[in-house]
Amino acid sequence: MRKIYTIIALLGALVMASCSDFLDETTDKSGSAYIYHMDQLYGLTGSIDLYLFERVDAETGEGSSSGAYLTEALPLTDAVELTPEFYVHGLRASEPTTYESYCWQGETLMTSMWMMWTWTPVWERIYRFNTVLEYLDKVIQTTEAIHDQVEGEARFGRAYYHFMLLTQYCLWGDDKPGIGYRDNATAGEVPGRKTVGYTLERIYEDLRLAEEALTKAGRTTFDKAHNFRPTVPTVQAFRARVALYRGDYELALSNATEALKAHNTLVDFKNEPEYELEEWNWISVLDEEGEPMDEIVVSSMFELDDMDTEAVAKYEELYLPNVSWEGLGGTCPISESFYELWDRENDARWIHFYSSCTPLLMTGENLVEMDTNTFEQYISYENWQYLKPWNLYSYSRFAGNSLIGMTTAEMYLIKAECEARGGHEGTAAETLKTLRRTRFMDDVSAETGVTGSVQEVLDERLREMGAFWRFYDVKRLNGAENAGIYVRREILTDPTDLSTRVQLEIAPDDPRWALPFYTFEAATMGWEQNGGWK
Repeated sequence: MRKIYTIIALLGALVMASCSDFLDETTDKSGSAYIYHMDQLYGLTGSIDLYLFERVDAETGEGSSSGAYLTEALPLTDAVELTPEFYVHGLRASEPTTYESYCWQGETLMTSMWMMWTWTPVWERIYRFNTVLEYLDKVIQTTEAIHDQVEGEARFGRAYYHFMLLTQYCLWGDDKPGIGYRDNATAGEVPGRKTVGYTLERIYEDLRLAEEALTKAGRTTFDKAHNFRPTVPTVQAFRARVALYRGDYELALSNATEALKAHNTLVDFKNEPEYELEEWNWISVLDEEGEPMDEIVVSSMFELDDMDTEAVAKYEELYLPNVSWEGLGGTCPISESFYELWDRENDARWIHFYSSCTPLLMTGENLVEMDTNTFEQYISYENWQYLKPWNLYSYSRFAGNSLIGMTTAEMYLIKAECEARGGHEGTAAETLKTLRRTRFMDDVSAETGVTGSVQEVLDERLREMGAFWRFYDVKRLNGAENAGIYVRREILTDPTDLSTRVQLEIAPDDPRWALPFYTFEAATMGWEQNGGWK
């Protein structure tokens, strides 16, 4: 294993440059180490920094800090709410860029600083997979099975990351401008945008060829010990996700069903000892006379927090251990509508993953004050008036990381949605109950009132996958189902002045559902900026 990580470190220089250089890299070497043997390519496609970690230490083989893929869109949906009073009195000093994004201002989203969220790491990985495929038949070979495995893994990875770009930077329709498809490592070659339909065709074709190659290689069963190396069930799970996004429910159902045949483990949240909550902070709420009238208890799952991303690698529901640091999540409180979706007494997801009060703790001395005599924290009656109940909560799991890789829970949700859309609500209800029995504190709460309607599945999907996924679900529901979902919110034209309130409305056909490219990247590639952004 040490040898593999050393090779990865050498090859890493090939792709881990700034994004402005990704079109100009040389493909025949990495530093002073030429690519000459299949073992090098096998090590490269097996690197855990392709999905789970952003970096792997060459000496220790340990990974660190997951990349923040897809978090640009997090503040933009109806699942997140920064009420004007809470922002002005609590968060304004610490999170100005989050508020600009929340107001759908393109200036923030187009700056180079934000390239590290999705654009740079995704293109870097696509370039790496293209390098593998370019050298696949040129290097010294080992066995045919290894050749086929490496090809399958590289084709899967290329499709996986192109889909990330598609969902982030493109509108939904087949005839809309796509992301193109970079299928080689030729220096200086810029992929043309073409259409969404074209990009999707290439994604599906790579997935078909990946499944074919992995099948020939004998990689047909779920491999928990090495789940950062895609297998046929990984391809099926991802194809189910792509098909759901496109509204192809028959294809989504068949692939989700096949993936679950290979791997259907669900973690029982109520019986998982690592989810045990420990109280670590107490904040008193004072009445008008300055006397305590309530207490906010902040709890955390310290065992998981201490393991950081190691906990993700151990998580038994994953087909692919891809995570994203929810960097904006800590200061993006959930919305009132999201808050009202929960059975807050019985849903273990709410109890365990929304207990940190992170947005409130981020307010510093703006809302939460300290008694200088007792060193106890409190919120004054005046400050309490600025807060809504839902302002206190944001998603916190695996030390702040959200799951991006496919999970068995996602497959159950895809299966249930497709069953419901096919008119089989009774079957969908049973699929939902299977999931919910592992998510609630008791089976009665999990099963009561479950009918298997499409809306019920969508609500469960939002609870399970969190605010993080809502942007992509709104986009696909408006595109595939003409769902007519708007984003409406009260914002401030001057984020320091509560008298500048206006109503922001983002319609289903707003061109800004395709996020903007970074200004100098668009200029470098000759791509026209996405519509609606200044």
